[in-house]
Amino acid sequence: MTPVRLIAQATLEGLPRGSLGARETREAQWAMLPAHGISGVLAWSDWAAIRAAGLVPHAMGRLDSPDDAESLLAAHVDAGVASTTLHVGTAFDEDDTLDRFAGALLEASVRRGHRVLLETHRATVTQDPWRTLRWVERFPDLRFSLDASHWVVGGELDYGGGFSDRLPLFDPVLRRSPMVQGRIASGGAIQVAVNDPGPWQAHATALWTRAFALRRHEAPNQAIAFCPELLPHVAGDAWFGYAPVCRRDDAPHGLEETTDRFAEALRLFDLADACAVSAVDSPLEPSR
Repeated sequence: MTPVRLIAQATLEGLPRGSLGARETREAQWAMLPAHGISGVLAWSDWAAIRAAGLVPHAMGRLDSPDDAESLLAAHVDAGVASTTLHVGTAFDEDDTLDRFAGALLEASVRRGHRVLLETHRATVTQDPWRTLRWVERFPDLRFSLDASHWVVGGELDYGGGFSDRLPLFDPVLRRSPMVQGRIASGGAIQVAVNDPGPWQAHATALWTRAFALRRHEAPNQAIAFCPELLPHVAGDAWFGYAPVCRRDDAPHGLEETTDRFAEALRLFDLADACAVSAVDSPLEPSR
C-alpha cells in the first residue's frame, strides 16, 4: 500500500527564493502540492484555508494539562480536521501525569470519534523511548505520529554501531503509528540532507520499512500517512536550528540553508514509497 502523502506546513515556511517550493503566497504553495501527489497538510492553524485550497487539513497542537484534552479535541473536531497530532506535556512529567494524559486523550478521542496521535518528540512526554514503551504497556490503545528523528539523535540509537539491534525494541510504537513523519537525523544532528554520507539514510529507511510492515500487519485495511517535516534554521524571528546552514554574509542572519527543503521532501516521499514496497514482502509480525 502506497503511503498517503501529507506535508507539514513547517516544510513550506521560510523557503529561500531559489527553492523548488518557493512561491509568493502560501495559497500558491498549496496549489502546487497535488501535482506531487500530496493530498493534505499538517499544520498548527489555518485549517479552513487549507481545506479551501482543496487539501485535507490535519491539526498539530499542544496539550499542557490533561484537563484540557476535551476542549482541545472539541475545537479540532469543530474545525473539521482529519486528525490531531499532539505534543503532550514535558520531559519532566511524573508517570501518574502521563497516565492522566493518556486516559483523558483516549476518552476524548472515543467521545468525539476523532483520531488523536501523540508525536514522538523531545521535550515532551515521549522524549524517552524507554518511558514511552512502558507507557504503551499501560495504555495499549495509544496511537502515534512517529517522528523517529527525535529518538535517533536524542537517544543516539547508533551508539557503538548498535542501531540494528535496538530497532526491534521500538516495535510496540511502530505498529501503533498510522502516521510517519519524514526527516533523517544523524547521531548528532536532528536534520541532515537526504544524501548525506554515513549510515543515516539507510537507518531511516530501515525504520520506516519496519514501521510500515508492522502497521500493515496491525491494521491491513487502514491507510498509513507519510509526512515530511523539514524545519528551517530560522524563519522570521523564530529560531529552530534544524536545517543545515553555512555562513553567507549577504543572507538573512548571515546564514544560508544548504539544502532545498521542499526538494528534499520530494526525495523523502520517493524513499517512503520504496519502503512501503519492501514492507509488503516483509516477514515481520507485530510484537506486542
